[in-house]
Amino acid sequence: MPYRLDPTRGDRPAEELRKGVEALLAEAMVLTLATAGHEHGPHANLAFFAHDDDLVLYFVSERATRHSHHLAEEARASATVFLPPPVFGEQLRGIQLTGSAGEAWGHQAEAALAAYRGRFPSFAREEDVRRQFLTGGGAAALYRFQVEELTVVDEPHFGRRNYLRATVVR
Repeated sequence: MPYRLDPTRGDRPAEELRKGVEALLAEAMVLTLATAGHEHGPHANLAFFAHDDDLVLYFVSERATRHSHHLAEEARASATVFLPPPVFGEQLRGIQLTGSAGEAWGHQAEAALAAYRGRFPSFAREEDVRRQFLTGGGAAALYRFQVEELTVVDEPHFGRRNYLRATVVR
């Protein structure tokens, strides 16, 4: 296994927690990324995402965006991935993530493109578009978010308001 979870809160075994995290990531398609910068303060944005077997999330963004500028200043970020509950206040399912994020270059860009195209096959179909993402030649870039800590709530599987925390060990 490329990574493992080290539970820091909750009574679920690490492997059960891992399966729950991966199921939620597979089911959700959009994350909310939170960044902060010196000039403009905190910011949150939405992005489609893909992930790999090492619990690295990938997204695409324009370099001119506020969050891209923030990540160029400070690589620390947080994100949430969640599924809409069927009714208000019940059956919550989501993950809060903390880690480092930034533009993907070299082998990281290749991994990002492979993960993103694996999830969204219509993305970067044309060779020149793929090349722009791999060489950093376009207005948009591939970004990677390496998860270091997480909190997961999955009420249908782990129980009501059972917030489970873990650190990611690689």
